[in-house]
Amino acid sequence: MNWIERDANWAQVGVGVRAKWATVTDDDLRFLDRSKDALVAKIHERTGLARETAERQIDALLLMLATVEAREPVPSMAIRFPPSGP
Repeated sequence: MNWIERDANWAQVGVGVRAKWATVTDDDLRFLDRSKDALVAKIHERTGLARETAERQIDALLLMLATVEAREPVPSMAIRFPPSGP
């Protein structure tokens, strides 16, 4: 999965980034303009990781997200379950 394909699913990238690097805020993600270089720089700034390490970890995150997407199709609408209990 390359960055151009991932651009269409930026919300999923944001969820993955926030789960892995809690110091990256939602505001940070909103102002990155979906740029991989800007994301790498922000993770470097917030965590102190080397840029190369941050980039490798982002690539691993994208691969993991692509693997999950390939296994589980996302429903086009919310699935509601009936309430449990009496």
